[in-house]
Amino acid sequence: MLMTTIVGVGMFSLPFVGAQSGFPIAALFLLVLAGIIVTIHLLYGEIVCKTEGRHRLVGYAGHYLGKWGKGIVSISVVVGFYSSLLVYIIVGGDFLYDILSPFVNLSPIIYNFIFFAIGAFAVYFGLKFIAGTDVLMGFFLAAIVILFFYLGFSRINFDNLTKINWHNTFLPYGAILYSLAGMAAIPEIKDFFSKKNSNIYKKSIFWGTLIPAILYLVFMFTVIGLTGNETTSEAISGLRTLFGEKVVFFGALFGFLATITSFFSLGLSLKETFICDYKINKNIAWLLVCFVPLLLFAFGFYNFVVIIVLTGALLGAIEGTMIVLIHRKISKLGNQSGGYNFKVPPALNYIIILVFVVGFICTLIFTL
Repeated sequence: MLMTTIVGVGMFSLPFVGAQSGFPIAALFLLVLAGIIVTIHLLYGEIVCKTEGRHRLVGYAGHYLGKWGKGIVSISVVVGFYSSLLVYIIVGGDFLYDILSPFVNLSPIIYNFIFFAIGAFAVYFGLKFIAGTDVLMGFFLAAIVILFFYLGFSRINFDNLTKINWHNTFLPYGAILYSLAGMAAIPEIKDFFSKKNSNIYKKSIFWGTLIPAILYLVFMFTVIGLTGNETTSEAISGLRTLFGEKVVFFGALFGFLATITSFFSLGLSLKETFICDYKINKNIAWLLVCFVPLLLFAFGFYNFVVIIVLTGALLGAIEGTMIVLIHRKISKLGNQSGGYNFKVPPALNYIIILVFVVGFICTLIFTL
């Protein structure tokens, strides 16, 4: 569950940002940030285990840090929702173009609006006929990575993997953070384990975070090795000349299904949040969910790589820092039952926060 929550649309941005900075830089960022995110997820797992009741990060921040913490995390959550919905419109439309353009010759932007119309229709009527397919899509995306590696390994140009562009050093940072985020699943998977199985819960968090990082590394290695500086922003269409139309078609098809089902589930979740938590009329809630990202797209926010880079850096800094601060208070305020303990040296907490803050600042300076 954690693995398939993490593996998603952000994966498709990684070869492009890796090609822009150079594979060695992107791979180093991936290894370091994977270690940090594994730590953050394990810290969050202890917060979940040692706090009575069912909460999410907003609730934990309010309980342990007060109104200021809850307010900051609430803003972060809303920004994250809208950024992801916007990314789905952009990338989902691109995949739809790759699928249908050989048959229907329309402007690429039309396919973005078609994607939006499908998603908005489902969110309005609360259609849940695709519910539960995120797990299936996650496995399909993993299969795509393995398939491309298998088909393309003999054609990889290793010179493409040694180039470095120091000017774009920090470009992969935010995209990798965005692609590794999976905190939403951690409270959910706790329900699978009793208190006596806390070690298994801990291992599931560890491997559920690490396996996607390994898949990402293989995906970047394969695509950058094959296409080098010609790597496209969503990775798939640039492989057409190497693998042919059929392979790219199926890659784009699974990419489209992954983005549209994610749009459904995320849009419905945000709609229910507005209705239940903010007591907003259901029609207004639907308008807020769907037309805010559409307006952003219409006003020119359609470079999904830049959106992912900035969103990942910002949300990583906010949510990662909040988890570290909440974890520090667990020993005083949390319920100490649960049998789950994950201790880190105090200095490591400060190092993690410093990485998040410096990473966000450098992303703003060097990528805008």
